Amino acid sequence: MALLHKLRSVGVWGKLLNIIKGIYGAPKIGVRVGNKVFNSTEYLCGVRQECPASPILFYFYINDIFKCVRGVRGVRVPGLTSRIPGLLFADDAVLLAELSADLQTALDTITEWSDTWEMAVNTSKCGIMKINVDLTTDKSLHEKKVKFTDQHTYLGYVINSKLNVSGKIKNNKNNVRKAVYTAYSFLRQSDVLKALKIKFINSVLMPINDTVKKHLA
Repeated sequence: MALLHKLRSVGVWGKLLNIIKGIYGAPKIGVRVGNKVFNSTEYLCGVRQECPASPILFYFYINDIFKCVRGVRGVRVPGLTSRIPGLLFADDAVLLAELSADLQTALDTITEWSDTWEMAVNTSKCGIMKINVDLTTDKSLHEKKVKFTDQHTYLGYVINSKLNVSGKIKNNKNNVRKAVYTAYSFLRQSDVLKALKIKFINSVLMPINDTVKKHLA
């Protein structure tokens, strides 16, 4: 199992490794509908749901993904001494490249890494954003074409190819609108204390509205 190999490579041995091996050695999953329990089957996909150890195990599993991106310089960030090949938060990865050839090389090495460590990549959820470059050559990941996009939401922040905040402002406006619509039935109830309504507005609605104002300023 790829996870166990990764743990050994970072120095996890002995009793701790045996415990993890016992958890992931031959996991099975079953489905119950009402009082009927269906036959169990092998569960060989990812770390366990709601297990306290899962976040740190996945961290060990994926943390070296950018170390495999060989020959790619990444991008230079003011204030940092080394170039940045990408960004990583859990399984949400962003590759950064200045040259078209570097980008395809990075995609190829990600393909190699995922094949080696038995991790599936959903190419349909991937996208390439061009910023101040003229890129027309198709790029592929796992032999599938990666689509181009003008906008991407990364960790809740909307980024577009022009590097302006119009997408973020629009997204925040929609969030305010949704929040008001959701809260309307609560705010119009006559049996809810006025003080509680005011506290709700100040603690829930106003912070969202203030975020929009900051981007409009």
